Parts: sequence; structure tokens; C-alpha cells
Amino acid sequence: MCGSRCLGPMTFNKDLTGQYVTLSQGGQLASRDPSSFMNGLAFLSRTVKREEKLRLRVERSDGDWHGALRLGFAHVSPEQTPLPPLAIPDLTNSPLYAAVLVPEHICRAGSEVQFWLKKNGSVRIRSSDGRTHTEPTTLNPEWPVWAIIDVYGQTTAVTMLGSKMKRWVFTSRSCPAHTHIKHAEDKETQGRKKLVSMLEQRNLRNHHPDNTAPDCEECVVCYSNVANCRLSCGHKCVCTPCAMRVHMIFGTCPLCRLPLVCTNK
Repeated sequence: MCGSRCLGPMTFNKDLTGQYVTLSQGGQLASRDPSSFMNGLAFLSRTVKREEKLRLRVERSDGDWHGALRLGFAHVSPEQTPLPPLAIPDLTNSPLYAAVLVPEHICRAGSEVQFWLKKNGSVRIRSSDGRTHTEPTTLNPEWPVWAIIDVYGQTTAVTMLGSKMKRWVFTSRSCPAHTHIKHAEDKETQGRKKLVSMLEQRNLRNHHPDNTAPDCEECVVCYSNVANCRLSCGHKCVCTPCAMRVHMIFGTCPLCRLPLVCTNK
């Protein structure tokens, strides 16, 4: 059982990978077809906490291509992110995405790499021999972030080994993924069914304008936080962090699609 110090399971998002990426080992191994050097994007299955150090192992490395792994973070959820061939520059053209080139000599077969988002918004990468590389970004560390892994170039496969985060006098770690995969999938399925049910109710209300829209108990964007923020259209369906992203990125309500306006209320 997970305790209060557990960061939760850490696997790749099984529904959102690049054209040439295949997931295996319960969503922990992401492999790219070596016939191409690109279309290797993969996202992790949950948001990442600030200063949560993610650990990867480079499973294979070929000499047919130039370049290596790209690692970074995004303020946009994977479900709302396009899947272009490359993380750099296709995603990083937007200030809501940031990625760093990992040097080729770090990405050797069997080597391990850690990367995380620092408190100042920089992305830091550390190799298994202790060498570090840090790059500033435009990301806001106070906003929710998702990790981006671009299995690029000579790197053809990576394994997610887990994560850890220092908390005062103790260290929190991610839990073994295989013991929680079914639970995570069940929760995701329940969340999607709930959203579909709400959309069906909304369609019914279109025929009965006098009915008022019920509030949501759970955020319909992240499915993890309480829906405590009411949008200008009247729907109370998102948490505060997701409300900021919905306003900034889409500008419409995720339920009724009406344009959102800023309010001081």
C-alpha cells in the first residue's frame, strides 16, 4: 500500500506517444523504431512535482543517427498537446513547453539520467557519473507540469525507473508502477465516463433552458483535484491551476465551449 510519502506511480502515458514509439513492460519502457530518428515523443502519465527528480535508463543506442535524448516539461496536458515529429523546435516554439538537448556521451547504452524542474524554473539534467547540465526556461514552477521525453536520434529506447523528491528530513519516492496500473486505469476510465455523462446532461439541458448546470465534484481537466473554481460561463468544473491553463491556452469552457471572460468576482 502507498503511504503519505509516496509520490504515486510513474509510467508513460499509454494513449499518447509519437508515431514510431511502442510502450511495453507495463508502460515503463518506451521504444522508438530505429528506422527513423524522430517521431519519438512520449509523456508521463501524471503531473510532476517541482523538484521531483525523474530517473531514466537508456536501454539502447545506435550510431546510425546524430543527436540523442531530449528531456523537458510542459504546462499543457498531454491530451491537449499535438504530437509533432520533434520536441525541439516543434513544441519549444511555445513558451508553455521547454526541452533540453542531452549530450550524446551521456546517453550510452545502460546509462542513467535524472532530470527535474528547479524552483527557479530551470531544467536540470544529471548523468549517472554526477555531471550536470542546467538551462533556464520560461516555465512557471508554480503551475502544473508534465514531463516530455523525446526518444531521439541515437537513443532508441528508455526505461522509466521512478522518481524521488527531497522533503525536509525525508525523501518521497514513486511507487512500483505494476501494483497501481489497474487502479490508475480504472480511475481514468471513471473520470472519462463521468465527463461523457456530464456532456450528455448538458445536451439534454439545451432542450430545457430553465434547468441549471450541476457543479462538478472533480476537476474535468486533471481528474485529481477538487473542482473549486467557477468559470465565467457558470460551470464550476475545474480546479484553480487548471482554470488558469484553460483561460490562457484555450479561452473556452471545457464543458460548454463558451468563450471565457476575466472576472474580479
